[in-house]
Amino acid sequence: MTSYHRFELPSGTRVRVAEMPWMESVSAGVWAGVGGRHDPARLGGLAHFAEHMVFQGTKRRTARRLNTEVESVGGSMDAYTSEDHTAFFVRGPAEHLTRFSDVLFDLYQHSIFDPETVKKERDVIAEEIAMYREQPNQHVEDLLCRTVWPKHPLGLPIAGTEKSLERIEEGALKEHARKYFGAGNSVISIAGRVEAGQVRELLAKLLPNGLPPDVRPPSRPFKLKAARRPSVVSEARDLDQIQVALAFHAPGRKSRMMPALRLLNVILGENTSSRLWAELREKRGLCYDAGSDITSLEETGLLHLYAGVDPDRMERVLAVIFKILHGLADKAVSSSTLKAAVEYSIGSSRMAMESTSHQMTLMAESELLHGHPIDMDALYARLRAVTPEQVRRAAAEILRPGRLTVALVGPETDHALVERAAMNGL
Repeated sequence: MTSYHRFELPSGTRVRVAEMPWMESVSAGVWAGVGGRHDPARLGGLAHFAEHMVFQGTKRRTARRLNTEVESVGGSMDAYTSEDHTAFFVRGPAEHLTRFSDVLFDLYQHSIFDPETVKKERDVIAEEIAMYREQPNQHVEDLLCRTVWPKHPLGLPIAGTEKSLERIEEGALKEHARKYFGAGNSVISIAGRVEAGQVRELLAKLLPNGLPPDVRPPSRPFKLKAARRPSVVSEARDLDQIQVALAFHAPGRKSRMMPALRLLNVILGENTSSRLWAELREKRGLCYDAGSDITSLEETGLLHLYAGVDPDRMERVLAVIFKILHGLADKAVSSSTLKAAVEYSIGSSRMAMESTSHQMTLMAESELLHGHPIDMDALYARLRAVTPEQVRRAAAEILRPGRLTVALVGPETDHALVERAAMNGL
């Protein structure tokens, strides 16, 4: 059984350890509580740019050496930037934890942000932005976010734009790391074949004074404005398919509605037993892929649906989608349907807990985003306690036209058709 431990460094940085003695590997990471939503108005993409630059060399190691020290012993290293946090992590054979941790904290605390390398990496990120723009199923998500969170940092691309990248210089990147990659904003998380005492000794050696002081990033809460009709946005492209993304505004991650919302998502479109998949693909053959997922932030969230659709089938697909949504809001699902959703949610979670990477991520995000460890048994109990009527009420609360945004990329589509389908179907 996994044994969990929690302690703090002298500077106050939270540390979480999951002892998994039967594993051969270890995952170690450091999470910073700063992300795309905290970027200054004219410097969109700053957090993401800083994430890239951290791997481009430190006072002790070149970029190549950072990679080879990890990969030469079978490890791998990666990072990502989300709306509200940035994560850096290493995974590999457990006996090399000391090496992995030394590299990890070196890049986290001692990156040099060389001006010439900043110029080079700016071009790399611009290529990344162009790559996603050229992929319709990716670009439709940017279009959706821009519309669902209008005139708000959450609506801006995490990677920024070509224009905002040009404004980001090494000074801003250094200041970002100095201000936010410190004691209060950081969580260190390690899972695998490791002991908590071993981690304490290792961190005392690598970070004898802990991490330096930092500040909390400023953040502007999103406030949903009441609306009666859906928002529709599109970008015409010469494609064979229309990429469709629908999003309904949902409560934030700490809402009491979350257990019911998670189960609603499973029933709606999270797996191949879901209603979207069964109706659109298996029963009617209207599309190759369709599904749903949830975005959960501090004060807001989204219930998100997606599909790739032949233009000639667009109207039928929308009619089926809105019929499914209306049905979930109008009539409670059966006890057997809800039970299957509960067992899927708990079963997939339990399976994921066998991964050191998942354990590392769960511990870090629970500390960073919730302020305390998540009791998985209590979470499973809350899922089992959800009733069919609670799922219906969650659907009725969220699945309304005024909470809906629809984004489309592909052959030109009549916005009035989409709006009419939503108003008539929901």
